Amino acid sequence: MPPDPPGAGRTPSPLTGPGNFFRLPFIDEHEPLVVEDHDLPYWKAGTADPLLTNACRLGDFVSAPFNRMLARFTGGDGPAALQVVLPSHRHLLYDRRKLASPGATYYFRDAGWPSCEVWVGGKAPKRALDKLTGSSLPPADRNAAKKKKAMIDSWPK
Repeated sequence: MPPDPPGAGRTPSPLTGPGNFFRLPFIDEHEPLVVEDHDLPYWKAGTADPLLTNACRLGDFVSAPFNRMLARFTGGDGPAALQVVLPSHRHLLYDRRKLASPGATYYFRDAGWPSCEVWVGGKAPKRALDKLTGSSLPPADRNAAKKKKAMIDSWPK
């Protein structure tokens, strides 16, 4: 009887990579398009933005899963390929809280996962996590659910 293959019986850990398109079904096998090459480590892609990183982890600011545009970083300390959203391709960006800045390039690592990280290149204001505007959490108003139910009940049947 042949031995079990390595890792048999264990659930594999999620892959890390430039984006969630690495986890799409095999029927979607388009090759990624490298739009930028850099001789830097990937964490020097731009300015790390904690506000956008937090929004990405919550799913409020994320690159589309079918985005195949990559920026390749070949720095000795941190080679990687990051998903990139250029200013001319804003349709590939899900931005629920309207956090995107015009003229900025966004670099995503692990887009769509809780380990997501976002760097901003180009013209973008520096922001901090404590200046958060909006939230994905339920409203603090205790009567919000009653008001919403009353609004729904008032709709024509």
